[in-house]
Amino acid sequence: MSVYKIIRCGVLMLVGVMLLVAPALAADESNLAARAVTWETEYNADNLEALAAMYTEDGCRLPPNMEAVQGRAAIVGQLRADKEAGAAQVKVAVTEAESIGNMAYGRGTYEITGADGSHIDHGKWINVSKRVNGEWKIHCDSWNSDMPVPGSTPQ
Repeated sequence: MSVYKIIRCGVLMLVGVMLLVAPALAADESNLAARAVTWETEYNADNLEALAAMYTEDGCRLPPNMEAVQGRAAIVGQLRADKEAGAAQVKVAVTEAESIGNMAYGRGTYEITGADGSHIDHGKWINVSKRVNGEWKIHCDSWNSDMPVPGSTPQ
């Protein structure tokens, strides 16, 4: 196979992958990427009430190894508990998002650091959002770590 054919096949494969990925991000009317930036900004600035306002009134969070929390007051409490446990800063990235009618979902990655900048955790998240009175709100989110459970042997 000539070098020209190999390059042409590589370019065609790259274009094919781009065509598969682009619609998922382009089809997100809920603009999760911008909302994720706001979520990160509010968390990192300790604006937990403003952050909870990004959730529906009956929104929920499904933290790992804990009971689910539901409602904005419970969400503020859960966020505050994370801060008090040392999760000072969060960095989030959106890897996929799509909206259909008044519902949307998204997923991505996160990284948590302590007040001193030390790495605490990293992993993935998923959320479901709803359009409420014309405004997109997080209805429920969940996340889990990519780090091994302390005391376990990584596989």
